[in-house]
Amino acid sequence: MVDPYEQIVNRILSAISLPTRDSEEIVKMKETLLNTRPRFTVVVMPDFFLDYVLAYPGNLEDLTASFLEVARRGGGNLLGWRHTVGRGGNASNVVAQLSRLGCQVTPIIETDELGRIILEHFLKGADLSHVRTTGTMSRTVSFETEHSGRRVNIMVSDPGSLAEFGPEKLTQDDKQLVAESDFVCVLNWNQNTKGTDLAEKVFTLAKKEGKAVTFFDPGDPALRSGELHGLNERVLTKGLVDVLSVNENELMHLARGVVEDTLEIEGADDPLFEAASVFSMLIPRVDLHTPEFSASFVDGQRLRVPCAKINPVKVTGAGDIWNAADIYAEGIGLEHKERLVFANAAGAAYLEKHGLEPPSLEEVMGRIDSVIAARKP
Repeated sequence: MVDPYEQIVNRILSAISLPTRDSEEIVKMKETLLNTRPRFTVVVMPDFFLDYVLAYPGNLEDLTASFLEVARRGGGNLLGWRHTVGRGGNASNVVAQLSRLGCQVTPIIETDELGRIILEHFLKGADLSHVRTTGTMSRTVSFETEHSGRRVNIMVSDPGSLAEFGPEKLTQDDKQLVAESDFVCVLNWNQNTKGTDLAEKVFTLAKKEGKAVTFFDPGDPALRSGELHGLNERVLTKGLVDVLSVNENELMHLARGVVEDTLEIEGADDPLFEAASVFSMLIPRVDLHTPEFSASFVDGQRLRVPCAKINPVKVTGAGDIWNAADIYAEGIGLEHKERLVFANAAGAAYLEKHGLEPPSLEEVMGRIDSVIAARKP
């Protein structure tokens, strides 16, 4: 039987070579990526969504005006949109990218029979033995359009079974998997009413009975700001999370739940970095990913890497790809700066592709040069 990781490396070697004009930094990083087999295991939970992405070829004002025009004439059709249907959800997106990179990754998800069939189609390389069909499928319609000079996505979701995926849903086999894995990821807290219970239970299990790096990305907490105190008290300030991964919006909301006087953050010269500093005193590593840069706050240091300058064809799912690449880079032992470069390269490679397929290692490596170049004056 052919080793899938060797297939990945052989395909890359047949397609590219390490150019002599590359800097020593780039050459070293690419050699590490080509010569290091991912031997770590990852478990990711708890969501899978069937995504329907509608990309509008214009700005938000034009989009809303087109809806009003159709409504005024009593209904009708809108043409010129790009439609994409496929796998979505934070956990399943992370699984898809890690699997594409050759990792041993297992999702813990509750969906229905159709959801399982869709996952089998889109996650061919992943272990789906912990996906059960005892619930209802989660679904999202995402509108992508331009607003204030940037591409944005507006998601309309039905969380299905995700809405109540608490620790009581975990089987003994699930718990054993958590105890044995090298990375344990809990995502999409914002759409799971039992998300705090789940994160607390899973991360406690990982710490007491396992060896895992615990990775938490809560998603957009704006609609659950009243529950942030409980999340902070039970999960984020209890030593249960090793890596908190957030975007700029998520970070600011979380920080407001910790700092009594929010003016300390909002009045700072750099509110984002001030907010990240709050959590860096509570959590071993805070990873921040934005459209312009990514940063890590770790060991009392702040590392920052600009993003490559690209022309994105979509925005939905970019944070999940970044998270997966972040985990992969740590798993194979890249240094913190290299890890951020790799994650930024993965995000860029994904955003430049049509469709929802995650980038290959070859495609990510092809973007490393432009990420490193973005750091130069």
